[in-house]
Amino acid sequence: MKIKSLPLFLLLILTPLANLVAQIAIPKGYFSPPLNIGLALTGSFSEVRPNHFHSGIDFSVQKKEGLPVFAVADGFISRIKVSPFGFGNALYIDHPNGFTSVYGHMKGYNDTITEYVRANQYKLKSFEVDLFPANKKEHIYVKKGQLIGYTGNSGSSGGAHLHFELRNTKTENIINPLLFGFNLPDNYPPYIDFIKIYPEDNNSYIVSSNEVTRFNVKKSGNSTYRLATKDTLSLWGNFSIGAQAFDFNQNLSDRNGFYSMKMFVDSAEFFSLVCDSFSFAESRYVNATIDFSANYNLGSRIIKSRKLPGNHLSFLKSNKDGIVSFTDNKVHEISILVADESNNTVNLRFWVKPQKPAGFVQVPSIPEADTAVQFKYNKFNKFETNDLKVEITPGCLYQDIKFTYRKRPGSKGMFSEIHYLHDPEVPIHNKIKVSIKATGLPQNLQSKALLVRIDREGDRSPAGGSYENGYVETSTNLFDGYAIVVDTIPPIIRPSSENAKSKSSLKFTVSDNFSGISTYKGEVNGQWALVEWDPKNKLMVYKFDKVANPGKNKFSLFLEDEKGNKTSYSTTFTK
Repeated sequence: MKIKSLPLFLLLILTPLANLVAQIAIPKGYFSPPLNIGLALTGSFSEVRPNHFHSGIDFSVQKKEGLPVFAVADGFISRIKVSPFGFGNALYIDHPNGFTSVYGHMKGYNDTITEYVRANQYKLKSFEVDLFPANKKEHIYVKKGQLIGYTGNSGSSGGAHLHFELRNTKTENIINPLLFGFNLPDNYPPYIDFIKIYPEDNNSYIVSSNEVTRFNVKKSGNSTYRLATKDTLSLWGNFSIGAQAFDFNQNLSDRNGFYSMKMFVDSAEFFSLVCDSFSFAESRYVNATIDFSANYNLGSRIIKSRKLPGNHLSFLKSNKDGIVSFTDNKVHEISILVADESNNTVNLRFWVKPQKPAGFVQVPSIPEADTAVQFKYNKFNKFETNDLKVEITPGCLYQDIKFTYRKRPGSKGMFSEIHYLHDPEVPIHNKIKVSIKATGLPQNLQSKALLVRIDREGDRSPAGGSYENGYVETSTNLFDGYAIVVDTIPPIIRPSSENAKSKSSLKFTVSDNFSGISTYKGEVNGQWALVEWDPKNKLMVYKFDKVANPGKNKFSLFLEDEKGNKTSYSTTFTK
């Protein structure tokens, strides 16, 4: 339900947003929609994604590829990136007002841009290209509303949609596109799923429990929530609060992220997350902002009020690091407000009555043993045994940890023991270096060695790395189990059954058993030919082009994985 008028309390909360918008001079109405269909969102700005905040908004394209995409304003194309991963076919347009628009996961570009891209792909002999036309004085100008490409599902996309961004051209900071005044109907307020209360030390209790506790919530009106069981909680000590909340746009099937979340105790704000703008360097701080353990185990997206010391997210504000204390004899009101960009707002209210548990005894902090391995979040940390080295540079951790380690014998196909590093429920910001001594690795397999990650269920995934000075080394941003393995098996190429009848293309299913495909090359009659690669579908496609001659041609495809294992396939086709 659209909130037409807001009480003074909410107006005071939203005033800082209005000031921010004015300060950065966001032009309302300057940009036109990039699509000529009704605008609807399938992904919101800065919503929680695996290891990152979403850097733009995702427009629904009615699950269709090939719909026209238009320039949102006059400008020139500053960058064109074609990649099997990430944004896939992406386009960047610089506008004279100081903003850059970005269009991702497109199926392709208009004829002018396609011709420019194809010429450079053949020049560089690479499907994957990152081009900067303006830097080479090869300006490609576009007008507002001009066709620039077509919707698609390229790159690391899970379905057809248009990823759209607006950035500050100078700083490259991403700004929430919905602040620019796009006409996007929003008929639904956010909703709050549940909350969690987190005791912050051994002397903090929820009734008589020192455990994290979940509380379900229920609606008590169009925009108000209450706790499902009782309105007043008995707490004693220091606590942080977490809430899982989402937003809908035009229907109740696309669950998106909210725009802002604010928490108050007795009307005083102690936590705020307002999703206006951020830099790419901040994106991974998502792991310090959510309950990472709950996300790792259950996929939950709980925002926590507790601000970890190594969390430098610019749009997170907190008082006393987001911790609230209840050690008096007064009843305190807690309020959690969640809003979308259209000022649809919901409010959860409950009360806290401080109460010591029966038989409460102050528990002193337990001193760490001299042998405990303490890692500081803002220091260089190193852990070393006879067969393992772990190096953690400042900025990798979000808070100090007591590092734990264990190992057990390796299993079939491993050339070392399995080394379990700390706890996978603890997030890492930057990559740490892991080196395992390769005493059990035969010399003839050194060039084929890499590390494998082994999770709690025993599932394996490649962690990369290479042999160096008696160790197999890699960089990783996950605590987990690691061991040495080798990859001696080349990739596999399987031609499509459609190839014999096709008059326009050749398709191949490609795969690798472990380390992954590193490089590939297509040739037609011995000349380099453009082969498109779609890793998520394990598909490579050669579309008959100018390299092929009329009549019969020979096509060859060459693959090499990360460990130098090679394979090839040749066939003929008629153009």
